[in-house]
Amino acid sequence: MLGLGRPLRTAPTEQAWAEGVRDAQWVSLGGLHTRAAMVEQPDRWAGVQLTLHPVGVRRLLGVPASDLPVGSWDARDLLGREVERVVEELHAAPDWPGRYAAVGRFLLRLAARADRGTSHHGPSPEVEEAWRLLTGPAPRAVADVADTVGYSRRRLTQLLTAETGHGPKTLQRLARFDTARREVVTAAAAGSSLAQVAARTGYYDQSHLVRDFHEFAGLGPSAWLAAEFPNVQGAPGSGAAASSA
Repeated sequence: MLGLGRPLRTAPTEQAWAEGVRDAQWVSLGGLHTRAAMVEQPDRWAGVQLTLHPVGVRRLLGVPASDLPVGSWDARDLLGREVERVVEELHAAPDWPGRYAAVGRFLLRLAARADRGTSHHGPSPEVEEAWRLLTGPAPRAVADVADTVGYSRRRLTQLLTAETGHGPKTLQRLARFDTARREVVTAAAAGSSLAQVAARTGYYDQSHLVRDFHEFAGLGPSAWLAAEFPNVQGAPGSGAAASSA
């Protein structure tokens, strides 16, 4: 997240938020979360949000996704002076095309810096294929994926954890939840039920879907919808909303 006009204020947990903990950054960078974080929703906030593919992070940032923070999201810890540079360019741009161009230059500089480093090479083709098979539209069983890419299940778990910060079962759950949360938004607009969403997204039943929402988003689906929208991607709101980033 790259902020405009004011920094983004966050807290790593709901409890931290309730205790008054606030991190404020112009550029926030986070890894794959398995617990809800708190993001402030002021009346007006503008910025640019980028979603990086977990298996492709290394090629852009020079480190695997497992090295990205899940507590404080201060991008300066990893990107250094590039943060101040892109913030200056964003605020100097006169319009949105200029701001998008500034973000594009920022990404090109990061990629060039990673290319000059020693750890910029991406994961092995086997790890990339394992990700695709585990998190695709028709996810495969972990043991089956391990056999397909030629690793033991234990070795596959080690490699995926080193690259993304999580093992294959957690990655599958996160991918399924990410699909489900999008479906919940669509279903709310279309009048579909949570049971229908659960069936479409691979959950055993509605209660299984609700449990994952409580674990990953900190709220049930209905409460999450009320708290999350409008969020930082849409129309401005007020207060704070839980996000499973």
